[in-house]
Amino acid sequence: MISVKRHGGVLAACDASLLGKKFEENELVLDIKKSFYGGQLIEEKELTELLLTATNINLVGEQTIRIAKKKGIVSQTGKIGGIPYAMIFKV
Repeated sequence: MISVKRHGGVLAACDASLLGKKFEENELVLDIKKSFYGGQLIEEKELTELLLTATNINLVGEQTIRIAKKKGIVSQTGKIGGIPYAMIFKV
């Protein structure tokens, strides 16, 4: 399952299993706060529809990133503590 939440023009999505966890690598921190990423639980099809229409997107987690890559929405990702993430701004 994927957790998604909208914050105005921002779509935040993450693997639901990562909610509330924090990952660190050197001086970098990936804090997957429920207040930002915690929202509606959805499946791949629903996430795909949201990704195609959103213009400012934050993605975290293997499953979430895999879906975005499969649809050609993201090609490069970073990793912090072994967890992939991506930020997308469409103009």
